[in-house]
Amino acid sequence: MSDIVYFDKYDAAGAYHWAECDRRYANWRRYNPAVDARYTLTIEAVRSLGRSGSLLDVGCGDGLLMARAAPLFDRVAGVDTDPRAITLAQEQLKSTLNCEARHVAGYDLPFGDHTFDTVTSADVIEHLTDPQRHLREIVRVLAPDGGLVLTTPQWKADGKWDERHEREYRAEELRALLEAHFTKVELRFFWPAAWSRVYATRIGWRLVKLLAIQVHNPFLRMSDRDAPAYGQLLAICRR
Repeated sequence: MSDIVYFDKYDAAGAYHWAECDRRYANWRRYNPAVDARYTLTIEAVRSLGRSGSLLDVGCGDGLLMARAAPLFDRVAGVDTDPRAITLAQEQLKSTLNCEARHVAGYDLPFGDHTFDTVTSADVIEHLTDPQRHLREIVRVLAPDGGLVLTTPQWKADGKWDERHEREYRAEELRALLEAHFTKVELRFFWPAAWSRVYATRIGWRLVKLLAIQVHNPFLRMSDRDAPAYGQLLAICRR
């Protein structure tokens, strides 16, 4: 479809989320504490919804979030518009029997109404030209008492986090978008900007990785206020 923005990173880097979230010391050069924190906090938010039946990961990429959700649910499904990502996800998840990854060419999800207890959308909405359609489909497949956990980079004044992004959102913009579809929206902030600045330096790049592996990941810090001090948004939405 013309309104899907092509994402080419899996062609170039393979199943990079798995490598970037591998905390073993032997992998420290590829380990990315910021990405690892996003998946950890997303799963913590999923746990907070208290559901255990079925989860759908929209924009599942190489399947890492599905793997982390698999112990919590009877069924985990994932969809992505990138066929290369789905191939990678299927390879990585072949021994995780309650997971299924499917290629979807457009916004329309190949599932019936009210199929899933929980939906995740991790750093997907910033890539979309029609976020309303994305959210309408999520609401359609969610159970009446289901919930959505969504993450996205927060808008910053000095330019986009990634030129592949169609749009990056201010906190109030994301809240307004989500409240058009959900009755309750909790918005939180993570990725402390101060640590991002340290991580962007030559020495800090090494030190923050080792700190995250051996002691504590500073990118896990989260707040429900002081938005400019953080780089990412996390929304917990209930119907």
